Amino acid sequence: MLFLSLIFLSQFLSLLAAPMPLAGPAVLVQAKRAAVSNLRLPDALPAPPAIKRRHLDERRSRAMTAVSSTRAPSAATATSCPAPGTAPVNAAAGGETAEKININGTFGQAVALQGGDIQTDVLYPPSAIGSLEIEFKNRDGRTLNVRENKTPAPPPTGFVALEPSSFIVNLAGGTQGLTLQKVDYIFNVANPAVVAANIAQAQVGKLSADGCQFVIDTALGELEFEAEENELSLTVADMNGEWGIFVSQAAVASQAAAEETPGEEVNVNGTFETAIAVPGGNVKTDILFPESTRLTVFLTPQAAGALEVEYNGTNANAITVTQNANPASPPAGFLFVDRTTFQVATDTATNPATDIVKVDYIYSEQVKRLVDVNQGVIGKLDPATNTFITSGLGEFEVELDENEWTLTVEDLNGEWAILIPQAALLG
Repeated sequence: MLFLSLIFLSQFLSLLAAPMPLAGPAVLVQAKRAAVSNLRLPDALPAPPAIKRRHLDERRSRAMTAVSSTRAPSAATATSCPAPGTAPVNAAAGGETAEKININGTFGQAVALQGGDIQTDVLYPPSAIGSLEIEFKNRDGRTLNVRENKTPAPPPTGFVALEPSSFIVNLAGGTQGLTLQKVDYIFNVANPAVVAANIAQAQVGKLSADGCQFVIDTALGELEFEAEENELSLTVADMNGEWGIFVSQAAVASQAAAEETPGEEVNVNGTFETAIAVPGGNVKTDILFPESTRLTVFLTPQAAGALEVEYNGTNANAITVTQNANPASPPAGFLFVDRTTFQVATDTATNPATDIVKVDYIYSEQVKRLVDVNQGVIGKLDPATNTFITSGLGEFEVELDENEWTLTVEDLNGEWAILIPQAALLG
């Protein structure tokens, strides 16, 4: 074993001295990243009749200002301050009441809504797809509580969930006779998942009384799409219930056809430790992560390759990948190609019957010089034994023309390692 190690060390040192070609995954990765840069937003939609509200960032700024103005009262007035959750009041000059109150809400926390027929907009924390907003106006105040459901019921037939979560709205005191009540959703159009859907045709659905499926019906209320604000707005007679944001499968397909050359996919530049939204409607999305320079056999940083996650699912989802720089040991007889392993988590589970998901790795030219890439494998950590397994995970392919290892799996969730048998080292 010592003799073999000396041979390998000699080979690696000689490779360090050799000039490295500038081709390989860097070129392939650059090509994929170039494809990402060519993504464009949908063509401009018809302008709305009038600008109804501020943009999302302006609203958040206003809401934060309003909230902060109520959080530092003097000792003399401390007892007159509203209790936690009470809506801050925006006063106009001269003591006149403002026309609208903006509040940043928190899922699962009650918010007191002011009466006096002053409109109150409660904006909730964004997902990668967008943000929920509740609008309220009434003579008498109410208390609002909205909970996020990350495992909602199925979408209506012919639709996909554009936002993976649903939202359970509870307005204490009832909704009958309110002056105004709306369920809104503000889309993040910088997200490729939103680009891949025709959001002008999006719908707001409500969970059926039996809790089995969401329903989309004109009887729920008047639906508007405010193109200037990328906002879906449903005026309702009863905001209480569970709400979801959907788009028809046909709308997703038509928008994908308009944005992409047939047979191509949506390419996304991924960031580690960041939730990345992916569209439903079986639009293939490739998420390419930054190149790793943790090639196992080099003492100095050298390019190992780049992780890529593929998602082609019926429903929208969000994927988060975290790097692990100190993983468990590789299986006996194997070496890590990349000393970093990758922990993948999806917001909702995928369905092997309808979804195609893959873990890919684009290996570098340095890797090709060191090993027989035909013997590369992608392994998954078994939490019970804290060891990486390399069999029974799915269909594995080596795409030599793309410098890529690809593993089709049933479940993306877990920790993945890029491995090579010791016997595959080139001598």
